[in-house]
Amino acid sequence: MIQISKILKQVPIFRTLGKDSIDFIVERMKFKTFDKDDTVCKVGDQGDAMFIIITGNVNICIYGAEGKEQVVATLGPGDYFGEMALLTGEPRSATVKTTEPSEMFLLHKNDFDVVLERFPSISLSMGKIVSKRLRETLSKATQMPQVKDIAETGLTGVLEEKPIVDLINFCESNSLTGTMTLQKGSEKGIFEYKNGEVVTIQLGALKDDSALDALLGWKEGKFEIKVKPLTLDTKDKGITKEIKGILIVNNSLVVRKLIERAFKGLGYTVSTAENIKKSEEVMNQRSPDIVITDVKLADGLGIDFCRSVKLKKDIPFIFLADDSLKSDFDQELKVIGKAALTKTHEVSEIVKLVENMV
Repeated sequence: MIQISKILKQVPIFRTLGKDSIDFIVERMKFKTFDKDDTVCKVGDQGDAMFIIITGNVNICIYGAEGKEQVVATLGPGDYFGEMALLTGEPRSATVKTTEPSEMFLLHKNDFDVVLERFPSISLSMGKIVSKRLRETLSKATQMPQVKDIAETGLTGVLEEKPIVDLINFCESNSLTGTMTLQKGSEKGIFEYKNGEVVTIQLGALKDDSALDALLGWKEGKFEIKVKPLTLDTKDKGITKEIKGILIVNNSLVVRKLIERAFKGLGYTVSTAENIKKSEEVMNQRSPDIVITDVKLADGLGIDFCRSVKLKKDIPFIFLADDSLKSDFDQELKVIGKAALTKTHEVSEIVKLVENMV
């Protein structure tokens, strides 16, 4: 039986909650069964619930201009979808269909509102948290390329075809480092991004929130997105070293795939492994420029793996953990050198650590 509480802890909006809070949410989950080929929700439906799959599988589908169906993702037991609805209540941006008899837990928005009232801390992070999966679906639905496809030439178009909200979602979901420029007549708005986060927004004399409010009202005009390549500063002044090869080591296939997808989208060469033994086999074939690993692996500890690697080559390491482990690792990381510990498992934070790692 799937541990619903563990799955909920992986949902970004619930990640900071403790056990009692998670249990409070689980009590408000509703159980529902679906037959094969059932439509769980469809494009345009009111977004009033999120779903956690217990058994079965579903396809996430979008539709082109001619109504042609495209499957952009397949989800199975332990996966979740529709969490965006809890944040915005907006209509569904994709259709979800079962491919076999399935069982799911649902959390309706009215129950979520009760949760939000009891645990207001969730609202503090809601503004920054957007579902990665549905943002990627939206990116595909609007037929936008990934960042790696626009790194050289940039991406241009008109706002009549690509609304500003879709463009913002695209930049965030692809962890853009670069600029998005909007032009309407003589007016020009500029978004500066670093690792998918807005650094500044400017429209004439307006800045940040004021500029954003004005730009969100634009329904026509032109846009251009330009990407800056990620580079890491070395200790030698004036010299930069581009990190090209990344090795991701994690017990979870899902975690490996999510991080791999993000870095490949940024133009990196990515290798993955499920444990230390497999990692050593990969590294014997090609030495990575940086290793991203879990703290605990199936066949050993990430810190021991790091030490053994550094005996041969001083490769930077990033450990996937949470801030509660920081005190346990601080001293060891100082001794090891060229190593860092994440505060969360957010991809944008991992990208930022890679960018800043010497």
